[in-house]
Amino acid sequence: MQSVQPPASLDTTLFTRQTGSRVQAGKVVSPDTVEIGDPFRLIVTVVVPSDARVEWPTITDTTAVVVMREPVKVIDQGGMTGGRRERAEYTLSAWDIGALPIGLGDAVVRYGNVTMRVPLADARVQVKSVLPGDTTLHVPKPARDLFPRVDPWWERWWPALLVLAALGLLWWLWRRRRRHGAERVAAPPTDPYARAVHEFERLDRLALAEAGESGRYVALALDVLRLYVSARIPEATLSLTSAELLGAVADDPRVPRDRLVSLLADADGIKFAARRVSTPRAREIGAEARAIVDHIERTDRERRAAEEAARAAAAAAVERERKDAEEQARRASRRPRAGAR
Repeated sequence: MQSVQPPASLDTTLFTRQTGSRVQAGKVVSPDTVEIGDPFRLIVTVVVPSDARVEWPTITDTTAVVVMREPVKVIDQGGMTGGRRERAEYTLSAWDIGALPIGLGDAVVRYGNVTMRVPLADARVQVKSVLPGDTTLHVPKPARDLFPRVDPWWERWWPALLVLAALGLLWWLWRRRRRHGAERVAAPPTDPYARAVHEFERLDRLALAEAGESGRYVALALDVLRLYVSARIPEATLSLTSAELLGAVADDPRVPRDRLVSLLADADGIKFAARRVSTPRAREIGAEARAIVDHIERTDRERRAAEEAARAAAAAAVERERKDAEEQARRASRRPRAGAR
């Protein structure tokens, strides 16, 4: 077979060892410099024997930096002396910048039992950036949120609400403890004698005499006595002086007048003359005040018991007289009248 002369654009020549035939091939990228995404063409032309068959490669990876925009277009340009010319046109796009390899495999030429490869791996395209030249020195702003964050009001005020809730809880616990404490404190009795005993016992628990407050202890003990006397004897009001008090109770047989005179004299000297009193003496005066209260109460109870017994006896006598009168009337009604047969 005679060899054929390749066109001026072809740059590859392959020879078969068996027959000495040669295959000529060439390629061209148009345009050689493109921008990202712009289409460009790769044209590959081969001159092969007339009965040779050419298998053209394709790019099937859609994620490659260079991809095919449409299927390869193969054009048979007719016969030549001793062979024929075949051209393949690739329409491509590049998705990166710089000198990029197109990434095509080898074209395969089959001639009888002979297989030859036309390398296309060195085909490249220059891709330039579409950005302005000054963007290399531009510092972009930080990314902003799609929507501004709107905090609910309770997220801003929850510390204050927590403090208010804690204060409210403490106030409720204090009120509850105070109310229960007030309930535990026994109310003073309404009976004058029971109230006086309650106050004397409370005064003893305070232990004012032992704490150096002997004068105050005596004054408070006398106040308890006078409060009791005013409840039992309405004429002995709390506004009376000691002399007036003695005059108000002078005719009352329930009051031990001599003991009350002595007690009031000692208490007035301590209260108004600032006379010093020892702890044992203060205790004696307090015990005497309580003893006078006990004496008046005992005498009053005996008097009331006697009066109650007298009232009961009088009521019983009246009841007996009524019954006797009824009995006599009944008997009189049973006697026969004079002249009756």
